[in-house]
Amino acid sequence: WVVEVDPKTGKAKKHIALGRCAHECATVKELEDGRLVVYTGDDKVNECLYKFVGSQPGSLSEGTLYVANLVLGKWASLDYDEQEVLQKKFKNQTDVLINLRLAARMVGGTALDRPEDIEIDPLNGNVLVALTNNTTVGNYFGSILKIEEAEGRHEALTFKSDTFLAGGPETGFACPDNMAFDLAGNLWFTSDMSGSLMNREPYKEFMNNGLFVVPRSGPQAGEVLQIASAPNDAELTGPWFSPDGKTLFLSVQHPGENSLSL
Repeated sequence: WVVEVDPKTGKAKKHIALGRCAHECATVKELEDGRLVVYTGDDKVNECLYKFVGSQPGSLSEGTLYVANLVLGKWASLDYDEQEVLQKKFKNQTDVLINLRLAARMVGGTALDRPEDIEIDPLNGNVLVALTNNTTVGNYFGSILKIEEAEGRHEALTFKSDTFLAGGPETGFACPDNMAFDLAGNLWFTSDMSGSLMNREPYKEFMNNGLFVVPRSGPQAGEVLQIASAPNDAELTGPWFSPDGKTLFLSVQHPGENSLSL
């Protein structure tokens, strides 16, 4: 479940309406009328991308949860009252939300290559989704998916999608994970190659995990540039810029996890 914590009071609230799965993120967009849209991915191979659209300003409990069908380019409702196929299998909406993965399949959700972080492009509103990899279908390097909502409206129920960036030797990165945009709209992202496979085939040429940037303008616009390399066995996560854009913060997860203890 997605849990919201107030850092000032420590008060926590579980957002049941967003469904139960291996949420890697919960990316929130506030609409002009105060309603909230939340994009979230299920961090497991062959699982789905979800979107919650609130029906009341500021509410994450009142609204509708949808799953992405990339074949049809639509957000399929996971509302128990709207879907007869769900009514035949589940008792109520809570039952649907608890068994989200099964419900998503039943309404046509598209199986994806391990959706992790999701970010919204500040310049054009496109939604980018890091698809880390999926060895079950031979995708070892992953990609970044681009979702263009109809008319640029995040509450829209139809969209276009294509690959924004594909990992591999040609682009110099593998297994995209966490992402962030800086004040100029440049995309920054980290990689998440497994520690057990790092510096081994098929990832040997990529060496350690890293931090990358895709410039928005200039002679290298659209290219993938590596800015930093993580320590052995580690991955860099949670990129976040200070308000003035001059400082980038990163977490360094599990460095040396495969090292032999002395």
